[in-house]
Amino acid sequence: MNLEHMGLRWGYVFLRTASHIGNEELEGLMVQAVEMYLAGEDSREIKQPDYEGRLYTERRHELLGGFGGQRFDADLETARGKDNATFLVNEQTGGGSGFSKN
Repeated sequence: MNLEHMGLRWGYVFLRTASHIGNEELEGLMVQAVEMYLAGEDSREIKQPDYEGRLYTERRHELLGGFGGQRFDADLETARGKDNATFLVNEQTGGGSGFSKN
């Protein structure tokens, strides 16, 4: 079923991180990665109370197990030191170019 005709777009996001930041902050980064995907942005500077850094994509697609999507990386500076996170964003409504082996 294609939901785009109703103005809805959906998909899923996978996260890989060693993380010095909490779950709430990671969720915020995932939301920003999805916003970037939907807007076609390549890079964002991020500044939050507990961390700052850069969220970016080289528009590459990768697989994580049986799932794939466009890769986004976050290079962060936290109170505990450097950190990074990787997100795979995959749209399922046909608006993007994500893919899945499923």
